[in-house]
Amino acid sequence: MTATDHAQIIMAAHDRVAKLEVTEDGLVQIPGIEKAVPRQVAVSKSIRELVAELSEGSASWKLIDRLTGNAEGVELKRFVGTIVKVTKEKSSTRGKLLLYTGTKQDVKDGKNPDGTERVLPAGYEVVRTERTDDPEGFMVASESKALVGHRVLLWIILEPWTNNPNKKTRVLQHLMDLGEDSRYDAETQTIDA
Repeated sequence: MTATDHAQIIMAAHDRVAKLEVTEDGLVQIPGIEKAVPRQVAVSKSIRELVAELSEGSASWKLIDRLTGNAEGVELKRFVGTIVKVTKEKSSTRGKLLLYTGTKQDVKDGKNPDGTERVLPAGYEVVRTERTDDPEGFMVASESKALVGHRVLLWIILEPWTNNPNKKTRVLQHLMDLGEDSRYDAETQTIDA
């Protein structure tokens, strides 16, 4: 780390502490800490949190690597689609998004009750969120539900299955709202293409 990095972390820590409640005697009340502490102790705690978050291998670091396509063994795809429907996949608790992308490929989506392959109608694809029993997965699934009928830019990783590395699940990492899709029919949950 350079002196500039140190200065930026210290300034960020002071900014965080400035937003916290201060007692009459000038001590800082840190959420989750029973007793108020001197300002420098609060700044030190904030510095520890920032350095941990900025360290290679932290959850934030790994997320940045996934979203930029730099995570080892993970393939990143970005594409645009309209969210048609969001359901909860019973077997995994993942959010399951039905998207209209206009694809010309046949897209398989599991099996029919008789055991045959289920193929989506032309133009549709499916992606899944992380598990919704995880707060990150729940947040992305909730955000997706709020954007049904909207065109979105999606960041998807292709996650290899643990029991079969040749198969991959398309897992939604992030989405950006591009506005309502006028072709979306809420009543039938379809796109008038």
